[in-house]
Order: sequence, then structure tokens, then C-alpha cells
Amino acid sequence: MKGKNIKQEKKFTKIFIDDKLPFLELRHSNSGNHYKEHIHESFSIGINIKGKSIYTNKEKKYDFEKGLIAVVNPNEIHSCNALSKQNHEYYMLYLDKEWCYEIQKTISNKITSFQNYPKSLLNSLAFYKEFKKLCELLFSNITVQEKENELIEVFTKLFEDNISYSKEKIEDKNFELICDYLKKNFKDNISLEELAKKFRLNSFYIIRLFKANMNMTPHKYLLNIKINHSKELLKKGVTIVNTALECGFVDQSHFHRNFFNIVATTPHEYRKNFI
Repeated sequence: MKGKNIKQEKKFTKIFIDDKLPFLELRHSNSGNHYKEHIHESFSIGINIKGKSIYTNKEKKYDFEKGLIAVVNPNEIHSCNALSKQNHEYYMLYLDKEWCYEIQKTISNKITSFQNYPKSLLNSLAFYKEFKKLCELLFSNITVQEKENELIEVFTKLFEDNISYSKEKIEDKNFELICDYLKKNFKDNISLEELAKKFRLNSFYIIRLFKANMNMTPHKYLLNIKINHSKELLKKGVTIVNTALECGFVDQSHFHRNFFNIVATTPHEYRKNFI
């Protein structure tokens, strides 16, 4: 009697890079290729989606499977290889060390150099899901500003959990000026880089200003202004399409997604209450 053939999934490796996000590279793969121990200068973080592997970091070995997160500091010798002949599917994100350092500085001004992450393996289902969602968003067709915002949110949270700091309010007249500028120009999809040029400030300092004073990123603040204005238009019976255009959203799906994220209902359901 002939044994059953086990259907092998087609191997693939997809890589996301973007000229507007030059500090990162994201790999999505199920190639099953094995790697010898190696190092790289970036800060790296990865997860398994399917299959199991052995993750080695320095002299320690870990059973690595779905739900766990591997963290590799710059220049740490490491490898991660599938346990079986079947492919294991994973995401691996490589971030420029200097970008990570700038994010760490937005958390505390006492940080004067990149802080190595203290753990090589995280066991947090909540963060696993958050990181997986981030990887999916990076490969999606959402705007670059949204991708950058999600990266800042996720990695601020990651570093905050392991960096001791005292939350401080920063007194800077530029904060109110930036807020006023965003309120007056909310129809434009203003990027962090554009704000930095406009106000002659470091983009990471602007992030720090907003996190210290409002506990949100500039992009999230801009989205809230857009959504609040859209609610007023929907109350007046303006169509969803015209509301999206009036508030400067790229398209209707872009508007729908962000409205639901902030208001917890769809624009259609919200509008029905007033017409």
C-alpha cells in the first residue's frame, strides 16, 4: 500500500521596503531555509506564524513557536531554524539601530545611547498579536503615514516596558503652534517629516512633545481632528463619500477604517442616527 503524499506548501519569501521608511526591512517567508549563526547591526524582532523552530541567541537555545516573540539586539550572534523538514512561516522585522535609539529618546531624555533590549524571548500573546498585525499592515496598501505611526506606537510600547523613566511634561511653545497648524490644515495628510521642516524641529522631538503632552503621536492627533470634523459633517447629512473627501482621507475605505477605530462604529451607522 502506497503512503499518502504530504502536500508541501509553496515556498516564498516576500520583502517589504519603502524609500519613505528607510530604517526598516520586513521579511515574510516560509522558505524553511536554515541559517548558520550570524550577526547584523540592526535591531530585529520576529515571530513564527506556522511551524516550530529552534531559536538560538548567544549561548542559549529556545523552543520557538507561535505566540512567542524573538528579540535580537544589534551584533548578537543568533540563528532560527525549523525543527522539521516542513516549512515554517514567519515574519522578521529589521530596524535601524539609530531609529530605535531616537524612539527610546522620546521615552526619556536621560537616554544617551541605544539601550539593548534585556530579553531574547518574549511570551506575550497580546504583543504577539499586535506585532503580527503591524507586519500585515506594513505589507498592506495603507498610507505611509499610517505605517510609520503604527511602527512608532508598537516600538514605543515595547521599549517603554523595559526602560525606567519618569514621565515629564515638556514646556515648548512649538507644541501649541503645531497643534494649531494641524487644526487649520487637517484636510492635508501632513507627514512627520513635513512638520519637522515646517517648524525646524527634529521629527523625534515632535513625537516626544506629543507623547509628553497628549500621550499620542502627531499622526494620531491629526486623525482625531479629521474624525471629529467628519462626525459634524455626517450629522448634517453630508454623504460618506463627500465627508471622506472633505476631511482629506485618501479614499472611502481609508475613512471607514479610521472612523471605526476611533468611534467604534461605521460612518454609515453613525450617520443613520441623524437623518
